[in-house]
Parts: sequence; structure tokens; C-alpha cells
Amino acid sequence: MITSGIIVSDNGGSSTGIVTKDRREMFPSVKGLYGDRSLTEVSGKYDFIVDYKGEKYVAGTLAKYDCKYPLEMHTQTKQHLFFDLSTLIAIHQYGYSTNYLVTSVPISMHKDDEKFGIIKRLVGDHTITVNGRTKTFNIMDVKVAPETAVAFWVQEPEGRSRFIDLGSRTIGYATTVLEDGVTRFIDTESGTYLGKGLEALADDYDQQALADYICGRLSAMWNRSDAVYLLGGGAKDNKLVEAIRYYFPNTAVLDNPQMANAIGMYNLGRVAYDMA
Repeated sequence: MITSGIIVSDNGGSSTGIVTKDRREMFPSVKGLYGDRSLTEVSGKYDFIVDYKGEKYVAGTLAKYDCKYPLEMHTQTKQHLFFDLSTLIAIHQYGYSTNYLVTSVPISMHKDDEKFGIIKRLVGDHTITVNGRTKTFNIMDVKVAPETAVAFWVQEPEGRSRFIDLGSRTIGYATTVLEDGVTRFIDTESGTYLGKGLEALADDYDQQALADYICGRLSAMWNRSDAVYLLGGGAKDNKLVEAIRYYFPNTAVLDNPQMANAIGMYNLGRVAYDMA
């Protein structure tokens, strides 16, 4: 492992995005107990068999396709082993001996107790075995960014900008203002709709109904002429995008929308840690 560097773990309920200086990766966040198995093969890039603190798990694509009880976590906190494992697998596969970690939580959860709880869980030395290879590494420091708002750092648009994060667990919305070189995040016009993510809705997912729900509420705070940027997995659903564009005609989908949070987090991390 290279000595040290910044690593991003955008550890969502459905997928985990990883960004380092040299890598951009995404693997399914799905996990489950290994159990009593006899035909398990690791053949895909994101197939993981994990040993951690005396317990054995399947994770990634392997858990998605071959797990008795596959789990995608939709709790209202990220202080949970499910999210820890996503980050530790990411560092094992793509990280450093000493890691400066940037991770995230939804805007509504971006509070001191949640941030400090996550930091306490992750800072320090960790030993984890993935696919038979054991590594010990250190997480030197953790920055916890607000999801959705951090996408500002992808392009850093001038003026007042709006962001909608169409995620699997939650729908995030954020407002930024960049004027005269000063960036402001507008808390009163940002937040999270919990339980309204595309996978959280499951069989109730309907593009028009979801757009009506999101935009009907945002229209009370946002103007029809505002510049709106979409990110998250739902931004790849053209029908949903067009339904949102009906309310906000100046809507654009960010490049690589599923990785936009992670890329923004990495750009922010470079500034926060003063690393190239």
C-alpha cells in the first residue's frame, strides 16, 4: 500500500463510491453473513468475502447475487457496522497505509452527534481480510461532508445554485451561493426527504409522483428560473429528470451523476487536507 493519501468513501445504502488520486470505483454496498456455504466463488471485480472482528461476510456484487439475506441499510444514522464495512473494504482495496478519509451523511443528519460518532468509529488502526488477503491500515483523520451540498465542489458554479440528489435511501436538496469569491451553503433552503429514495420506495416508485412530491415542496423556496443540478442514481432515469424539468426548466444532470457526491468530496478533501 502507498504510504498515505486522501480516500473518499461515499458509502450509500445501495452503492459505495470511492475516489482517490488515481482511482474512481463504485461497488454495491450490499452485505450479508457468510453462513454455511459450499459453492461460493470470487470471480467478479467487486465480489468480496470479508473477515472482520471474528465474523465473516459476503459483500459487493457477490452479496447482491448470492446471499440468503442480502441487506441494504436504510437506517437514519450511519453509525452502523454496515457503513463501516463499506469504508473498510474500500480502503483495503484502494486505499493507503495511512488514510485521510472523507465520507458523508445526508444534510438532515449533518449534526455534531452524528459526525463525531462516525469519526469515533473510524479513526484509528483497522485489520480486515478481504478475499483471503489481510491488511492493517490506519485512518488518521475523518471529514464528514453533507451529501448533495458537496456536489457544489464538482463544478463550483457562480451565483445561486440548487442541487437535488436522487439517491437510493433519501432525496437530498441543497442551495449554494458563490459571489465575489465567497461560497455560502444556505441551510434554510437545504435538507433531506428521508425514506423517499428510489429503492426505499420500492414498488411505490413512480417518476411523476416522486417529481411532484419533491418539486411541489421545493417550489415554495426555489424559483422556477433557478439553475438546478441533478445527481445520484435517479438522475440517470430520463423520465424522472423530465418530470423535474417541468417544474425547473433550467435543470441539468451533472456528469457521472452517481459519482458526483464522491468527486465533490474528493475536491473538498484536497482543500481541507491541503494535499494535491
